[in-house]
Amino acid sequence: MRSLARFFLFLVLNFLCIIYAADEKFDITAFRESVEKRIQKKILPNGLRVIVMRNTSNPTVACYLKIGVGSANEPFDRAGTAHFLEHLLFKGTPTLGTTNFKKEKPYLEQIIADGERIDSIDRILLNPLLSDKEREIIDVRKHVLENRLSRWQKGAQKYIISEEDSQAYSLAGQMGYNAYTTSDVTNYQIKLPAERLEMWADLESSRFLNPVLREFYPERKVIQEERRMRYDSRPTSLLYELFLKTAFGMSPYGKPVIGFEKSMQRLRYKETYDFFITNYIPSRMVIAIVGDVEFENTFRIIEKYFGRLKARPTPEFPPTVYEPQKGKRIAYLEAKNSPMMITGWARPSALASEDRIFEVLSRVLGDGQTSRLVDRLVIREKLAGSVKIGSTTPGDKLSTEFAIFIDAFDAALYPKIETIIAEELKRIVDEGVSQSELQKVKNRYAAEFIQVLEKNAGMADALSYYDLLLRDWRRMFTSLEEIEGVNSTQIQNLIKKYFTDSQNTTVYIKPTP
Repeated sequence: MRSLARFFLFLVLNFLCIIYAADEKFDITAFRESVEKRIQKKILPNGLRVIVMRNTSNPTVACYLKIGVGSANEPFDRAGTAHFLEHLLFKGTPTLGTTNFKKEKPYLEQIIADGERIDSIDRILLNPLLSDKEREIIDVRKHVLENRLSRWQKGAQKYIISEEDSQAYSLAGQMGYNAYTTSDVTNYQIKLPAERLEMWADLESSRFLNPVLREFYPERKVIQEERRMRYDSRPTSLLYELFLKTAFGMSPYGKPVIGFEKSMQRLRYKETYDFFITNYIPSRMVIAIVGDVEFENTFRIIEKYFGRLKARPTPEFPPTVYEPQKGKRIAYLEAKNSPMMITGWARPSALASEDRIFEVLSRVLGDGQTSRLVDRLVIREKLAGSVKIGSTTPGDKLSTEFAIFIDAFDAALYPKIETIIAEELKRIVDEGVSQSELQKVKNRYAAEFIQVLEKNAGMADALSYYDLLLRDWRRMFTSLEEIEGVNSTQIQNLIKKYFTDSQNTTVYIKPTP
């Protein structure tokens, strides 16, 4: 099997050597066949999907676990719950993260009870019709509860071992132990020596089998501070939030992953735990394991531990849906910041047949110095410092946006920048894209894709992503084939169909002194 791994590495290196040659095409079929025969997939009785790829080039294993739950699954008044849960699920279980759970548990129960009472009071205080006398009485009650909550938290802290899972993984030789949340998914990842696979399966399955959401209220303050650092103090992040609000309104993509400033401080324990129980179900989970493993033994280990998770019904999706756009939408953010604008067009999800055409167009317009908008706006006319394009902003599983992010040198240049974007789109419609330009874009895409897949972690990330969001891990190979098949006529028709004023949303930073 090691000779097969060497062949795979040789294939990758050989490909990377030729991929930037003028118009050479990559042999997708040969690459796919070399990879596919080292991959097996199994669906556990509870619905959890497991994908294993054998790669014996080094004695490590990359483990990626994705759950099809992100900010799009939250009700608007609980925005930020999925990201908050990502934090809380690192807090341990009855046997991890505590020196004595039996003694810790009474404190946790009191913390939850008084914390819920305080959160109820905070919502009552939102009522503008309360009299001053009523507010005074409620505030006194709240102060008593806050003092009592503080005592419970100090008592529980005596038994808490912070980041015990991280310490255990570090002793086992981990690399890249991390997690992230997007609009579409929550991901947990790690790279370990191959002989530590069973340890990983035990710890990670316990995270979802019986989590203890300890330090709930201190962690809620942590994510509020994260919001202040990443959003409230960064006008560019606030502009992105404004873009989501303007483009998507009250639909699932209309909120930032981290949540809104006012809603984050009102995330409640019971609602958060209920969100976990309802949404973090085995049928929404995909595990990808890539490395020096044996198929039969790996599936046995995963079923032993993750098979303990009980199958549960598929939950309802938030009922508010995306309303089709019926006119251009414009918004401004006043901020002490250099000029920036985001302009985007409504488009279907990544499951649509046109998705790869959007991807090729994004690269024709904004990938590298020779791309059309970078060349014109940044290099030749020097109107902007950078141009970036997200062909599916902010996510893949729902109707989304083809968005262009531009750091302008002057707010007065916004109209000229928009004119140039319109001109370049029209030029493609009128003149098309040459075969040479298309092939260079396709080669660059394939090269970047293969560089990701060259590493165990990149392959595990891709396998879990494609199987979860695009319903089949083989789509990562067919997507290469689809990219290769995109032609100029398809791009021209795409622009005419989607890139109209009635489907455009544009937001600007309006710099203040």
